[in-house]
Amino acid sequence: MELDPISLQIVWQYTPVEAGFVIPLDASRFYSPFVSSAQRLPNGNTLITEGSDGRIFEVTRAHELVWEYISPYWGKRGLNMVYRAYRAPYTWVPQRPAPIEMPIPRSERSTFRVRGAAPPGREREISVPGVLADQPDAAFCIVPSSGAP
Repeated sequence: MELDPISLQIVWQYTPVEAGFVIPLDASRFYSPFVSSAQRLPNGNTLITEGSDGRIFEVTRAHELVWEYISPYWGKRGLNMVYRAYRAPYTWVPQRPAPIEMPIPRSERSTFRVRGAAPPGREREISVPGVLADQPDAAFCIVPSSGAP
């Protein structure tokens, strides 16, 4: 949250609403009761550490997700917490030349496949008498393979 120090009005914030979560159902998905932080970066973006879920991500001032990292390291108590993250400038590591930064094209969700995943589409489709495909609850209709009710 960014506040105007004179008026104390909220200038910018990133809450479950800006993250695109359904309120109130998904509001708790963007919450960390401890070990978290936020850092405003020189380019105007904000680096956010959602510590209790082991998530570090960067958002633009327009609330667009730039990148995210979720820690794959789980502790003895089944938690992957991250205490705090900071963006350090390349000049802090003078032993190495600064890398050339290149934008990565956005993945198209409808065509993106994880290596080894099943191909898109259905393997087979079964019609159930009395269930119309265009009904919103048609996806919940399940019939045992034996055909018995």
